[in-house]
Amino acid sequence: MMARKLAFDKTLFGVGIGLTLFGLVMIYSASAVIALERFGNAHLFLVKQAIAAALGIGGMIVAMHVDYRRLLKRPVVYFGILASTVLLIVALASDRAHQVHRWIVLGPVQIQPSEIGKLALILFLAYLMARKEARVNDVVGTIIPCVVVVGQLALLVYLQPDLGTAAIYVLLAIVLLFLAGLRWRYLVFSGGACALAIGLLILQAPYRVRRILSFMNPDDDPLGAGFQVRQSILAVASGGLHGQGVGESRQKLFFLPEPHTDFVFSVISEELGLIGAAAVIVAFGVLFWRGVVAAAGAPDRGGYYLGMGITIWLVVQAMLNMAVTLGLMPTKGIPLPFLSYGGSSLVVSLCALGVLLNISQHSS
Repeated sequence: MMARKLAFDKTLFGVGIGLTLFGLVMIYSASAVIALERFGNAHLFLVKQAIAAALGIGGMIVAMHVDYRRLLKRPVVYFGILASTVLLIVALASDRAHQVHRWIVLGPVQIQPSEIGKLALILFLAYLMARKEARVNDVVGTIIPCVVVVGQLALLVYLQPDLGTAAIYVLLAIVLLFLAGLRWRYLVFSGGACALAIGLLILQAPYRVRRILSFMNPDDDPLGAGFQVRQSILAVASGGLHGQGVGESRQKLFFLPEPHTDFVFSVISEELGLIGAAAVIVAFGVLFWRGVVAAAGAPDRGGYYLGMGITIWLVVQAMLNMAVTLGLMPTKGIPLPFLSYGGSSLVVSLCALGVLLNISQHSS
C-alpha cells in the first residue's frame, strides 16, 4: 500500500520542477537590468520568485499526499468558489492605480485572486461533471448551475479588468462540458454566445480595439500599440538557432516592456534560440501527455475531469502566451505557467500540479 502511494508520475514531477528552476534562471536574466534601474537591486525579482517557488513546491508536495477525492467533497468545492469570489470582490474594492484591481496587497505580498480562482473553478467543474455526467444536458440541473458559477467568477475577473483570464475561465468550462458529453447544439450556442460577448467587450474598450488593430498590422503604430509585439518578434527572430547566450538578450534592455512577465518566452527565444524555445514547447507537450495519461487512468470520473481540467488549463495557457509572443494573437496579459514572473501564478500552478501528481498515483 505504501509503495502504491509513492508511485507518482516521475516524468510529470520532473517537468514541473525543471520548468520552475529554468524559469528562475530566465526571470533573473530578463529582469536584472530592470530591477537594478528601478529598485537598485538586480536580484529583487529573482528573490521574490524563488520564495514563491519554495512555497509552491512545498504546496505541491502537500497536494501530492492529499487524496484528490477529498478535494472533490462538496464543502471543499463550495468553500473554494466562495473564497475565490470574496477575494475577487476584495481586489475590486482596492484602490489601485490606472483602475486596475487585480491584486490584494498585504504589505510586501501581492495576491492575485484570479489565479486561485482557476483551480477553484476546475475543482467545481470536476465535482459537477462527475455527479451530473449522465444528466449533463439537463438545463436546470447541470447547465444553469455551471453558467451561474462560471459567469460569476468570469464577470468579477473581467471587471478587474482582465478579459483574457475571464475568457480562460469560460474556455475551461466549455471544454470540460464537451468532455462530459454536452450536446453539440449547446456547445455551438455557448461558443457563439461567448464569441459575441467577447467581441462586444472588445469594441466597448478603445485600448482593446487598438490591440486588435496593432495585431492585424503592427507597422501602423510601431511606437504605440504595436510596439510590444514588434519588440517581441524582433527578440524571437534575433535568437536564430542557438541564441545569443543566457544573459545576452538586447531586447530586454528597455526595448521589450516587462520582459520577465508575459514576454519571458521572447527572452528565452532570443537567448537560447530555436533550440531553447523548442525545448520549452516539448516540455509542455510532455506535461500534456502525462497529464492526459494520469487523468485517463483515474479510478473515477471526478479524477478524470479534475486531471483533464488541470492539464488543459496549464497547456492551453502556455500555448496562448507563446502565440502572443510570436505575434499570432493580440497582446493580452496571460502568464506562461512556471516561467513568467508572478508569485500567485507559480504557487497555484505548482499546487495544481501536485493534485495532478496525486491523481497519477491512483491511475491504473
